[in-house]
Amino acid sequence: MEFMKGIQLWPKNTALWKVLVLCVLSALCNQALCIFIFRGPVRIPLYLDTVFTVAMCFSAGFFPAFLAGAVIMPLSTPLIYIFLLGTTYEMSVVMSMVVNIFALCIIAEIVLVCMYHAKMKEREAVFLEKPSLHSFTGMAPLLLGLVALDCIVISVLGGFIDFGLTLFSAPRVDFPEDSFKLGLLRNNVPLLATAILSRIPINIVDRFLAVFGGYGVSLLYRKWLKRP
Repeated sequence: MEFMKGIQLWPKNTALWKVLVLCVLSALCNQALCIFIFRGPVRIPLYLDTVFTVAMCFSAGFFPAFLAGAVIMPLSTPLIYIFLLGTTYEMSVVMSMVVNIFALCIIAEIVLVCMYHAKMKEREAVFLEKPSLHSFTGMAPLLLGLVALDCIVISVLGGFIDFGLTLFSAPRVDFPEDSFKLGLLRNNVPLLATAILSRIPINIVDRFLAVFGGYGVSLLYRKWLKRP
């Protein structure tokens, strides 16, 4: 496939068990961070559920990131609802199905980050050769560009999914953008536009933290993957 050209699919010369350990760790850390920030004591209206998936994109490539973010993480969602959020088994299945539809956003983000990373390898090589704040200034604009693209893609795709769930009267799950959505609906903004626009203020901050935080974590991942 042409769009996959130049994308790292799997880390070279790396033990399989190391990649699998990072996949499981990343999925669990995504869940833990999301629960702590949005549903836990912090209560900040952010998702922060793909920081470690983005780290896998930068450090290990497409397939490990897909395994962590679009396979292991959705599979763990029912367990989160049952054991951490105290939901009944039947309700956890229903809620997990609704939440896991948004895995399409995670897949889109994985493809976007991996494609974008393939285009920034030359600039990144300068930074990785001599890591410093000065050399990172060459990387920062590229990462900011990725933040902007990611925000647009996730907001639009997430908005369409939310719109579809509303049309089919799917069970409601609390999302960080709900307060913004309510304000837009009160001003007679169409439902689809509301679903998209309400996500943008959240995703501006959320994707910034996911991309820059994920890139920082990826530097640690790479060191561990390269160890014999």
